[in-house]
Amino acid sequence: MKYTIVGHGIEVTPAMKKQAIKKLARIEKYFDEENDNKCNITFSVGHHDQTVEIGITTKTDNLRAKVKAVDAYSALDLVIDKLEGQMRKMKTRLMKSHKRNSVGEDMRLDLISDAEVAPLEQIVKRKILQLIPMDAEEALARMEALDHDFFIYLDSTTGRKCVLYRRTAGNYGVIEIEE
Repeated sequence: MKYTIVGHGIEVTPAMKKQAIKKLARIEKYFDEENDNKCNITFSVGHHDQTVEIGITTKTDNLRAKVKAVDAYSALDLVIDKLEGQMRKMKTRLMKSHKRNSVGEDMRLDLISDAEVAPLEQIVKRKILQLIPMDAEEALARMEALDHDFFIYLDSTTGRKCVLYRRTAGNYGVIEIEE
């Protein structure tokens, strides 16, 4: 796995880099070594806490976890636990659905023991949407009025289906769906 370790508002010391790579060895064994897997680790500091964000990119999958704690080392432990939990959930969903198309192809999910497999959440509601053509500003206004974190709409200028979403930093993003 290729590592990129950066700091935002904090200098990443050699000890922090060493500890991050050591902790990631716990989950690195779950990925195929022959693939060109990339791991981005970002340390950042807030007013009263520190944040560690880890993103792992493989050919077929992306995993991402972000955790805040009182110090970077505690956040690092928590974010590794969170990534392992995501992998257990992925294994559970794949085993329950009996499908293994492209999800999890780059991971050795068989190494995760069944005793570690996380309980599976159920889908409890389905909706059918009729997409109304509108611009991004109107979609933002409707999303805010509903107090949702995302809103799906048909862009009136491009004709594409779009997902407007609130980012963790408080600003917004748009995903345009290409058909």
